Amino acid sequence: LKCLNFLFLIFLSTNSSFDPCYNYTALDDSWRDIHTNYRGHDDTRVEWKGWYRLYLQGKSAQMSEWCTSYISCGGVTPLMLRGSHPQIGDGIVTREVIGSHWSFSCSYYKSNPIQVKACPGNYYVYKLVKPDISIPVPSYCAVSFSNSTIDPCYSYTPWRATNQSWYYVCDQAFEWSGWYRLLYYGMNIRMPEVCSSGCSTVISLWLNGSHPQIQDGIVTRQICGNTGGICCSSSYSTTSIRVKACPGNFSVYEFIKPVSCISAYCADITTLTPANFSTTGVITTETNISIFDPCYNYTALDNYWRDIHTYYRGHDDTRVEWKGWYRLYLQGQSAQMSEWCTSYISCGGVTPLMLRGSHPQIGDGIVTREVTGSRAYDSCSYYKSNPIQVKACPGNYYVYKLVKPDISIPVPSYCAVSFRNSTIDPCYSYTALNDTWRSSTDSTTNSHCDANVNWVGWYRLFYQGQSAKMPESCVSSYRCGTMFPIWLNGSHPNVQDGVVVRQTCASQGSDCCFYKAFPIQVKACPGNYYVYEFVQPNFCYAAYCTGNVKHLNACISFSLSFTAASTTTANPGYDPCSNYTVLDQPWRATNASWNLVCDQDFEWSGWYRLLYYGMNIRMPEVCSSGCSTNIALWINSSHPQIQDGIVTHPICANGGDFGSCYCPFGTTSIRVKACPGNFYVYEFIKPGQCLSAYCAGIISDISSIQHLNNWSHHHRNQHKYVAVILLFF
Repeated sequence: LKCLNFLFLIFLSTNSSFDPCYNYTALDDSWRDIHTNYRGHDDTRVEWKGWYRLYLQGKSAQMSEWCTSYISCGGVTPLMLRGSHPQIGDGIVTREVIGSHWSFSCSYYKSNPIQVKACPGNYYVYKLVKPDISIPVPSYCAVSFSNSTIDPCYSYTPWRATNQSWYYVCDQAFEWSGWYRLLYYGMNIRMPEVCSSGCSTVISLWLNGSHPQIQDGIVTRQICGNTGGICCSSSYSTTSIRVKACPGNFSVYEFIKPVSCISAYCADITTLTPANFSTTGVITTETNISIFDPCYNYTALDNYWRDIHTYYRGHDDTRVEWKGWYRLYLQGQSAQMSEWCTSYISCGGVTPLMLRGSHPQIGDGIVTREVTGSRAYDSCSYYKSNPIQVKACPGNYYVYKLVKPDISIPVPSYCAVSFRNSTIDPCYSYTALNDTWRSSTDSTTNSHCDANVNWVGWYRLFYQGQSAKMPESCVSSYRCGTMFPIWLNGSHPNVQDGVVVRQTCASQGSDCCFYKAFPIQVKACPGNYYVYEFVQPNFCYAAYCTGNVKHLNACISFSLSFTAASTTTANPGYDPCSNYTVLDQPWRATNASWNLVCDQDFEWSGWYRLLYYGMNIRMPEVCSSGCSTNIALWINSSHPQIQDGIVTHPICANGGDFGSCYCPFGTTSIRVKACPGNFYVYEFIKPGQCLSAYCAGIISDISSIQHLNNWSHHHRNQHKYVAVILLFF
C-alpha cells in the first residue's frame, strides 16, 4: 500500500495542474515558420492566455534564436528569442524578445519579454504575451527541429550527389523531414565549407562554418548561397541547419526548405571517403508497435488548409512522411476527418480524402476504415486510397493512424471538419435571419449568394416574423432568392437528439441534388424551433432556403427588437459598447506610410474599438490620405450619436487600381455605434480585396483623449464578443 501511495504521489507530481509542461495550448500555425513570407498575421491582435507549445505541421518546434528576415513568419516584424533556450534544470526563465527591421538589423525592435521552460521529452513551452504595439505587425517565429529519440547518426535518408552540371535542381520544392546523409556512388561526401563553385542549381548552398567533431554533438550552422559571384548574399544567408558528426567519418544534416528557388544543398567532391554500412541500415523504419494508448500518444495536426472550406493550396499528402498517430485540429479547435462528400479541389489539395463510414465509438477500440477521394463533377468516392486506423478517445475526439495515400491519386489531402464544443447552448445564442427572399416560394430575384457571407456561429430562421425552418425536400431552381436553392437532405432532429449533422443539397434543373453543399449542424430547441450552424457554400449563386411557413407547426411572434434593425441577436442584453476587441495598432493611423497591411487576411468576428497609443480614435469620415495599406478604407457618412443606436454606414476607399476616392463595392457596409465615453465601436468584416485596410483618423481627428487606465474594469475584458448578424459584401 505504501508503494502504491508513493507511485500515486509521483503521478500527481508529474501531472501537476501547475506545471506548464503538461498544461499548455498547442500552437500549430504553418505561417509561423521562419521561411514563410507575409500572410497578414498580427500577434498584437491575439488574446494570449497561459502557456503554449509550438508545432509546425504537427512537428515539435521552438522559437527562433537566429536572425530572421523582415516580412516573414506570417507578419511584417518577425519576433525571435534573445538568448538560448533553458535546460530542464533551469526551471522557468525569462527571455527578451526582439524583432528584425527591413535594414536587416536583427534586434532593431524590442518586444515584451516572455517566460520559457524546457520540458521532459525535448520540447519547450512559452508564456506568450501581447507584443509591443509600436512594432509593425509583429509575429512570433517558429523553427521546426525533429526531436527524434533515435540518434540521427543511425536514422537518415540517403540523398544525392551534386557534382553534376545540369542546372534546375530546386530544394525548395521538397518536403524535408528529419536527417540526411550525403553519398556519392556509395561513398561519404559532405557539404563544402567554403564558397562553392556550384552544383546542379542556380544558387549553390554551402556551410558557413566548419563541420563539428563527434564530441561536439549536434551543432547549428549558417547556410550561405553563392549567386552572381556573391558567395554569401544577404538574400540567402538567413537559413540555419543542424549538423552532427557520426562514427564512420561522415556527417548528417537536418535540411530544411531554402529561402528561394532555384537553390540546392551542394556536396564537396573533394571530401570523398569510403562508407561503411555494416552496422547500420541506410533508412530506418518504424517496426515496433507502440504499447501506449494512441489517445495519449499522438502528434497534433493543425493545418488550417485541411478545412473542407479551403480550396487548392498546393498540398500533397503523398509527400508527407506519416509516422504514428495523429489528432486533428483546425485553428486550435478539435476536429475530425470528414465523413461527407467534399468538393473537388478543396482541403488544400486537388483530391479531398474522406472517411468512408462513420467514426467508431469508444467501446469499439481501434478500427480500420476505408478512405475515398472525390473527383470533378461530384463523384464522391471515385478514388479509393489506402485504409487507415481510427480510435475514439475519452474527451470527445479521435486519433488516426494516417498513412501515405495511394500515389495514383492526383494531389490528395486528408480533409478535416471542425465542430465547436461550445458550453453555450445554441438554442439561446443564435443570430436571427429574417430575409423574406429566402422563402421557398420566392422567385422575384436570383442574385443572392451565401458564399459571400461570413457565417459565424448559429442561426435561427424567420419569415415575416414567424419562426421557420429549412425545407426537407427538393426546392426548384431560381427560388429562395438565388439560382441554386439549398435545402436539407434529411429530416430535422428531435430535441432529445441534440446536435446532429445533415447533408445539404442544391437543385439545378431536374436534378434536386445536383450540387452537394457542405454539411451543416442542426439542433431542435424547446419551443418548437431549430437552429443551424450555417457555413459558406462551395459555389455561387446559392443560398439557404426558408420553408413555407404555412406548413410549420410553430408561429412565434417576431419581436420589435428584431425588426428595428431587420436582423439582430437572440440575446439583446449584450451591448457592443461593453463587448468589443481593442485595435490599438499605430499603423492604422492615416499618418503611417508603409503599405503592406491587408485586412482581408484577418478573421473578423464581432465588434472593435479603435485606439492610438491608448487614446480614442475613429475612422475618417472623408476620403483618407491613406494608412499602412494600398487601399485605405474610410466611412462615407458622419458617425452616429448615442441616441441613434446601431447604424449602418457604407465603406469607401482611396487608392488601388481605381485611382483616388471611390466606392468600389457599392453596397459594402459596416455597423457602427456611439458609446458613452465618447468613443465608437465598429462591426468590421472582410474587405472585398487586397491590399486594403480599415484606417483610423490622424491625431487631429481624435475626438477624446481617454487613457486606458480610465476604462472600467468591464471594458478591460477585451475579447468579449456580441452575437450579432454580420453585414457583408
